[in-house]
Amino acid sequence: MLTDHRSEAFGKGAMADGDQRSAVVALGGGGARGLSHLGVMEAIGESGVRTERIVGVSIGSLMGGLVAVDPDIKRVQAKAIGLLNSPVFYEKCQRLMGAAAKVSARAGDSIPDSGLGEWLMQWYARIGRAMRHGQRLTKMLRSPSILSNEILHEAIEKLVPDIDLRETAIPISIVAADLRSGHRIVLEKGPLRKAILASTAIPGFFPPVAWENALLTDIGVLDAIPLSIARAYPADMTIGVDVGSTVQRIDTFGTAIDVVMRMEEIGERLYRRTTLPHADILIRPDVGHRPWYDFTNPEALINAGLVAARTSLSHACSQGKHLCIPTLIQPSSYQSTKASHE
Repeated sequence: MLTDHRSEAFGKGAMADGDQRSAVVALGGGGARGLSHLGVMEAIGESGVRTERIVGVSIGSLMGGLVAVDPDIKRVQAKAIGLLNSPVFYEKCQRLMGAAAKVSARAGDSIPDSGLGEWLMQWYARIGRAMRHGQRLTKMLRSPSILSNEILHEAIEKLVPDIDLRETAIPISIVAADLRSGHRIVLEKGPLRKAILASTAIPGFFPPVAWENALLTDIGVLDAIPLSIARAYPADMTIGVDVGSTVQRIDTFGTAIDVVMRMEEIGERLYRRTTLPHADILIRPDVGHRPWYDFTNPEALINAGLVAARTSLSHACSQGKHLCIPTLIQPSSYQSTKASHE
């Protein structure tokens, strides 16, 4: 059952309560493209629309968690960018990648000028070639994932405090899939870090996460924008953020894995079309050309979200469908609140 955690504290001071509009914001999955969520949230704050709740899936759960904990969006953006380009995080990646990373290090590899993202891209290309040659087939058949969740766990610990989902400044719901029951799960209480870890555990790549009697994994490969969940919470409007990929024509498929991954892409895109009408305002940052693993130039991704959100919110205002308030909401307008949970 979905529980309302509305708090009158959020957004106080920007306008009179009777005038200010509220929104539930659904942040979708899309890997690195999800960094644009941080730009979107900046624009929503500028508009004066009060974020009543964030509903996140996959990378949307991580970016949403960052903002829910700390509504100072500039500080959040700097923290995310700093982590992606940090040498310490790069070293964690090297340990995760195992032999391939060690070979690179012996060859004299260093962090490219573009940061960790460029290195991850190079690694992902190596993984793709290895899978095509069957080098990881044995592990795929003998374990639930081909990678450990060390890099995810490390990133989440660096970015998000060890608190309960009910303790965030802005209420948040995190969506995942339960492999055991086959159901979609909405998490509203419990460890915030663990909830994000579950929602970002890409099936097959990272291990699923045990949560009470459930075994949770990223549902974003099928249900990339949690708009139907967001719509169930009371607010003046539902804002959806679509950071899905642009589907390109592919003429040849060399392996069975290529075919399966292509069908997942097609299925997710078709299902996404059925959920988009749930949004009163739909924001689509121009990031669809970016591969999900390409974290290079995070500033550009964030800016794409900012530009797209400003455009979409302005258009909604001009159409007269929703009242957007030009008064800026400063981070200090938000108060850290421990919401109760029934």
